[in-house]
Amino acid sequence: MPSHSTSRVKKPAPPRKKACQSCTAAKVRCGLQKPACSRCRARGKQCQYPTGNVGLHANDPVSHKTISFHQSGDDGLFLGNLSVSSVETLLDSEPVDASTPQAIPSQRGTRSGSAHPRVEANLDFENIDLAPMVDAEEIRDRWLRPYLFTSMGQVPKLFHPFTVQYLTCVLRSYPGYLLDLSHAPPFIHPRQLASKRPPQALANCFNLARMWMNRVPGSERMIISTVQQEMARLVTAQNTVGDFDHLCSLQAYLIYLIISYFFPIDANNSLVNDSAMVTLQEQAFHAAKAGVSCTTEVSRTRPNWESWIVASAKRRTLFTMYLFSSVYNAQKGLPNFVADELSSLAVPEGKALWEAPDRGSWEREYNRHLSRWEDGILKISELWRSSQTGSEERRKRIERWLQSADEFGMMLFAVCAHIHGC
Repeated sequence: MPSHSTSRVKKPAPPRKKACQSCTAAKVRCGLQKPACSRCRARGKQCQYPTGNVGLHANDPVSHKTISFHQSGDDGLFLGNLSVSSVETLLDSEPVDASTPQAIPSQRGTRSGSAHPRVEANLDFENIDLAPMVDAEEIRDRWLRPYLFTSMGQVPKLFHPFTVQYLTCVLRSYPGYLLDLSHAPPFIHPRQLASKRPPQALANCFNLARMWMNRVPGSERMIISTVQQEMARLVTAQNTVGDFDHLCSLQAYLIYLIISYFFPIDANNSLVNDSAMVTLQEQAFHAAKAGVSCTTEVSRTRPNWESWIVASAKRRTLFTMYLFSSVYNAQKGLPNFVADELSSLAVPEGKALWEAPDRGSWEREYNRHLSRWEDGILKISELWRSSQTGSEERRKRIERWLQSADEFGMMLFAVCAHIHGC
């Protein structure tokens, strides 16, 4: 009998691009970039693909690439288009275009590879309501303390070598956020990158950081020169930009120093020295002088979201800068001191507030935040040794904060506990 079934010849499916061996072993998504995926580069691992992987061989020809830098129409910036031939920097994706919010890293996904929920992008950072910081000058002059402490009657805080190692590991991890375009470092608020006018300083910083970390032999001098030019531009422009842009400039300047310090290119031409650290603290002074707390935070009412984003990110950036300065001083054999000028700053807010995806979610969470802290927001000085350290009241307040703290807050608490006890 004739068969009623018909045999169908299936066309062979196109070969799949296989993940590298490291990503396969870790059971995570591989970026499939050549000659090394972004995950392996961020971790300093050797990246190897299975034999026969189509289109991913290290000896494939590299096309001529152009790295584009965001330019503003008024300031005549600065670098334009930088032509790079046969360079493996930025091979895995197109450069960040600050005029396109979808290209900004915070919109791309999480570190685990899953997509972010849709976030509100209609933010306006032009009208920020902050209360000026009274002791901002102390930030500017902090670099003098290691040299004048004997006459100032201050007692240095000793950093255990393991504490310095711990901070080094944490700070070294921040450039990795810029490589895989998943998050910003935890002192940059995700919504800073989703504003109506994406910040030029951070857009340039993400591009330059990736150039630095993904460099190839022969490009070192060009990369150092380019970063130096951008750092000089940030300093020159500090008196002509608004509060939001000044914050972004401070964050970018700090990232350049962190990358240069922990991932040096040329030992004879380091970007991190005493002069650069003084400039960093000068930048921080100007940012803090404009305010590190919302006016309404002082009166214990809810601020607008944009003002809170800037205030909260400023506080986190200052904390990060002080931790980086402490590592720099400790490794140079210079003494460190308690940051009394920061004593009135609030500790980093909880994860739910920091990561709120839209205005409504943030407002509801902030209302809960206010009701939870009717006895006053926890200050950073409450994590330092005092007559109240170890008291039942103080422990309860710290425990209440730790219940909602994110990774950045937990890191800050760990450092304070190492230095001051808890």
